[in-house]
Amino acid sequence: MDDLNDPRISAYKPQRRLLLPAPPGYRRKRSKAQRKQKVLADERATRLHLVGMGLAAAAMIVMLVAVLISHH
Repeated sequence: MDDLNDPRISAYKPQRRLLLPAPPGYRRKRSKAQRKQKVLADERATRLHLVGMGLAAAAMIVMLVAVLISHH
């Protein structure tokens, strides 16, 4: 058993443990709230991605117009 007075063992610093993969087979089903949160997060990520693509397209159009105007 570990000696609680040993200074090398700290209650505040967790000991290193091996990370084992989950065993095959049954996985715990997510709760309804967790599933809903995941769906909302995915929808938000999709919206942000589309907004970013729209901004990039708008910036490219502005640059194209600026180049066309500067050559005339």
